[in-house]
Amino acid sequence: MSRQYAFIVDLRKCVGCGGCQVTCKQENEVPFVGFRSRVEYVDAGKYPNPVRHFVPKLCNNCDDAPCIAACPTGATFKMENGIVAVNRDTCIGCGRCAEMCPYGARYLNQNLSIKNDPAKYPNVEEVRGKSKSSLHPVDKCDFCYHRIAADIEEPTCVRNCPAHARYFGDLNDPNSKVSQLLKDNPTIKWADYFGTKPRVSYIAKDIKVFEMADELINEGE
Repeated sequence: MSRQYAFIVDLRKCVGCGGCQVTCKQENEVPFVGFRSRVEYVDAGKYPNPVRHFVPKLCNNCDDAPCIAACPTGATFKMENGIVAVNRDTCIGCGRCAEMCPYGARYLNQNLSIKNDPAKYPNVEEVRGKSKSSLHPVDKCDFCYHRIAADIEEPTCVRNCPAHARYFGDLNDPNSKVSQLLKDNPTIKWADYFGTKPRVSYIAKDIKVFEMADELINEGE
């Protein structure tokens, strides 16, 4: 049985340190203007009892990911283990997948140029007449797949979370931490109403707080 990876964030434990966001940028060489992982916050309550809640967000690696169908070259695809990945060798930087992602989880990596020749895709208006050096491949969270491929079965943000609020593992293993957490705790998914079937789940005391922080990961990028 193939492994089926999933991710859980325990909002009860997150302290908003931003360590996941910073270590993600370091591990994956994410440019300043883009994010694979980001921490939003929501202020609730009034003086003298205000409360700040933190909501970490990352690509949901959806089972029904609209970004896959939007890609004209097949550069965005789903692996057998459930991870949605991007092949930089075939991406032409048209940005269609980023536009289709309802979570704003994708961005164009301005530090890199595409390798595929856009001239081979004359029907893709976004890249028509543009050179390879002027176009940039799409990037996103892929659960640090390069670490998984190296038998380090833990994304760097999970490894470096000081509050132990992030969990990653195999859904097909009933003894994995994610399987146990899903069994023992009620969970919610970010904007599940989009119908994309996210693989990222959250443990939260108050679903209203999560809804208040409903912003895109790469808002304004």
